[in-house]
Amino acid sequence: MKTARIIALAALATTAFAVQAQTKPKAAKPAAVAAPSPEEIVAARQAAMVMSVGATSAMRSAAANGTPVKNLAFVASGVAKWGAALPAMFAPSTAKVPSRAKAEIWTDQAGFAAKAKDFADATAALAAAAKADDKDAFTAALASTNASCKGCHDSFQAPPPAAKAG
Repeated sequence: MKTARIIALAALATTAFAVQAQTKPKAAKPAAVAAPSPEEIVAARQAAMVMSVGATSAMRSAAANGTPVKNLAFVASGVAKWGAALPAMFAPSTAKVPSRAKAEIWTDQAGFAAKAKDFADATAALAAAAKADDKDAFTAALASTNASCKGCHDSFQAPPPAAKAG
């Protein structure tokens, strides 16, 4: 008799759960995230470049002040990730968005790709040197990173607008 009661209670509980599951409103599907607009890509690109300058400047100062370069590995790896991702931030859809990017980025794709590869290689070397705690290699890679930034900007970035006299 006791077993029959347990089976009956289990069947009742199972039925209650099944009814509850059927009467519960179904959770809404998460809204699909829209792809970023060209303007959002340009804004992200510009923000990442500013952060890259800040990160490399901070690493330069920290290393000059005696911070072990292994302590800079996290920041250096972030800059290296930016170096690898940078070409994608110049999608053709961003060509008409106002920025300091010159049209040559899209008309001289091979030249731009070469400059972007120089930057990616330099930032990868920077991250590797920091991870290895090799101060000499880190210093050389940081100089190479900065030179590759300048080389790309010299070729593919318009100068800032002239300051208005006032």
